[in-house]
Amino acid sequence: MPKGRYRMNALSGILFFIAFLPYVWAIIHHQTIPSPVSWAIWASVDTLSLMAMKKAAKEKGETVSTGQLTGAVAGAWIITALALMFGKSTMGAVEWITIAVAAIGTLLWKTTGHAVLALVCAQIATLAGGIPTIVDGYRNPAQENPVAWTIWWLSCVFALIAIKNWRKLEDILQPLVFTAIETAMLIFVVIRPYVF
Repeated sequence: MPKGRYRMNALSGILFFIAFLPYVWAIIHHQTIPSPVSWAIWASVDTLSLMAMKKAAKEKGETVSTGQLTGAVAGAWIITALALMFGKSTMGAVEWITIAVAAIGTLLWKTTGHAVLALVCAQIATLAGGIPTIVDGYRNPAQENPVAWTIWWLSCVFALIAIKNWRKLEDILQPLVFTAIETAMLIFVVIRPYVF
């Protein structure tokens, strides 16, 4: 990977992890009440995606940009731990669908040996898991942390710049899914309350 892309990849991961810090602060100060179930699902799905991306790249003898996803995995597991201490457990239809899609992805990976199938399922699960957050961000933007969402969105910009090959699904899928979620939240939490 060229130095410029490597730096963008690393910066994306660092920013994504840093964005969790305001969220951690909000949890500890009881300004946000996270769902342990949702965060455990996201942490698991992100971990599955990271493993699948690395496996797919290894099978082809290539490298893949995983900076953003590495930051996401580390931060999501920290939030999961905090959610177990400070959160409120909820288990709705979206959580069940997300678990099912992630399980299907893992099963497909194990039975077919194709890591890209697991990555696709994991990203579908990530999108499904993001829907309640996006809806909540639209309905009540004050409950979300605009600083965190702005930094997460900036991380996406650097992750997109770091993409090595735009023709490979394993290179583009995760950054594009994260960018879609973060862009929606940026619009609803950061831009909309001040512009509209």
